[in-house]
This record gives sequence, structure tokens and C-alpha cells, in this order.
Amino acid sequence: MKFRLFLYWLLGRRRFFQYYTNVTPDTCSDCLALHGKIASDPSAFPERDDNCPREIISFPVWELPWYREKERRMREAAEAELRRRELFRKASELLESSPDEALRLFSEAGEIEIYLSELERLAREKSGFLQGNPGFRRKLGEVFLSAWKLKFAKPRYKVWPERMRTEREKWGKRKIQELFLAP
Repeated sequence: MKFRLFLYWLLGRRRFFQYYTNVTPDTCSDCLALHGKIASDPSAFPERDDNCPREIISFPVWELPWYREKERRMREAAEAELRRRELFRKASELLESSPDEALRLFSEAGEIEIYLSELERLAREKSGFLQGNPGFRRKLGEVFLSAWKLKFAKPRYKVWPERMRTEREKWGKRKIQELFLAP
């Protein structure tokens, strides 16, 4: 690897560029597909006009090994988010026809990540079904509450100030209880 870095240096390549976007439920799949990718020229990344926050990060050639590892982690995060979205989408579709399968899929999606904005949208879109099936609504709320509690034990949330993390966790629990567990 050192020889390759030296060769890049000799050939005049001093910098590389990495595509960065926020991994959120609102980030488009095109930006997620680019998240973490490395290129030798920033113009290798397409111009985007999709309102996704993004940045092209420049780094020196000798930091390439570190950025390759970072790329691997970023790609894993982006792929996990795409998988989570697909699980959540399938679960939402199956909610009324196959509730047990939907619960399983929601649980699997929640192990990856959970977002209150999606839970609020789900509660609105499926309000008729959920109101007519209070037992299932409670089970669904318990699945989401469990996923919410696990969310804040993940390393990316552990770096938050403790008070901020605990307040956000409490706020989310109250919101989930209001959406799915309240009578």
C-alpha cells in the first residue's frame, strides 16, 4: 500500500475526494448509493439537486488507507438504511393482510434504526386499521418502543451528551406511547 501511495504522489495525485451525505429517512437513494465513495476527481460525483445535504470531502493521498476504512463503514451504514427502508415499506404494505409478518418486519427494521417521522406517518396512514385492532396496535407499539430503547444504546448515539440522549429517548417513548399505546 505504501508503494501505491508513493506512486500516486509521483504521478502528481495529491488529493482524493469522498462523497458524504447524512443517512436519514429523507436522504434519497441516489445519495445513499454514493455515500462514502472515493474518487480522484470531485467532478466524478454527479451534481445533485435533490435537497439532500451532501459534501465532497477532500483529503491528502497519504490518508487514503484510513479513508478506505471509513468508506467501508459509510457504505455499510447506507446499505443498512436502504435495507431498513425496504423492510419498513414491506411491513407497512402487509400490516392489514398479514399483521404477524408485518410485526416481524417492523422489528427487523427497528433493529437497524427507527425514526419517529415514519412512525407518525404510519399511524396517520393506517389509523383506521389501528383503531379497529387495539390489541395489534398495542403489539406494534411495543415493537416500536423496544426498538426506540435500543436506538440510544448504539455507538453513534453514545457520543451525544448524556442529558440530550436521555431527554430525546424519553421524548420518543412518550410519542410512541401516544401513537400506539394510548387507549
